[in-house]
Amino acid sequence: MMCAPLNTPPRSPAPPPVDVADFCKGMRYLAASCVVIASGDESERAGLTATAVCSVTANPPRLLVCVNRNVRAHAVIQAHQALSINVLNCDQESIARRFAGMVEGVVAEARFDEGHWVYGKAGVPILDDALASFECRVVETLPASTHDMFLCEVINVGGCGEDVDPLLYFNSRFTALR
Repeated sequence: MMCAPLNTPPRSPAPPPVDVADFCKGMRYLAASCVVIASGDESERAGLTATAVCSVTANPPRLLVCVNRNVRAHAVIQAHQALSINVLNCDQESIARRFAGMVEGVVAEARFDEGHWVYGKAGVPILDDALASFECRVVETLPASTHDMFLCEVINVGGCGEDVDPLLYFNSRFTALR
C-alpha cells in the first residue's frame, strides 16, 4: 500500500522576479564595505570601486568578487587572472569616487594617481595604505547575467594594522561607522 505524503503543498509555477526598481530600492539599505578591485601590471592597470565582495571559505582562503562584464577592469582581470581587493578606510572616499567614475576627467590610468600603489606577489596593483588588501588569483569564473563572479584564492593579505573605521556605502552615499 502506497501512502501519499502528508502536508505537501501543490506545486505551482515559480513567481517572477521582483521589479528591478524595487530590487534597487531595497539594495540601497544593504550597507557594505567599499573596496577598490584592481588588476593588471606595470604596462596596463584597471580598477573599480565595488561592494560586491564576500568571503567564501577560510580554508582554503577564498573570496568572491562580482564584476560587470562591460567595465574595462573586467577584461584586465580576465587577462591577468589575478586581482587585489583593497578595503578602503573612512578617509579614502576620494579614492572610492575616482574608481567609481565619479570624478570628472579621471579615467583609466589616472585613477591610480591618488593613493600609494605597489605591486604584489602576483604583480597586481595593491593600495598600500588600504585598511586591508587581499591579493588573489582567480581560480574560477562563473557567469551571472551581466556580471561574472570571480572565485579567488587569497595569496597575500596586507594592511590590517590600523584601527580606523571602514568606508561604507549605504543609501546611495559613502559613510562611516562614526
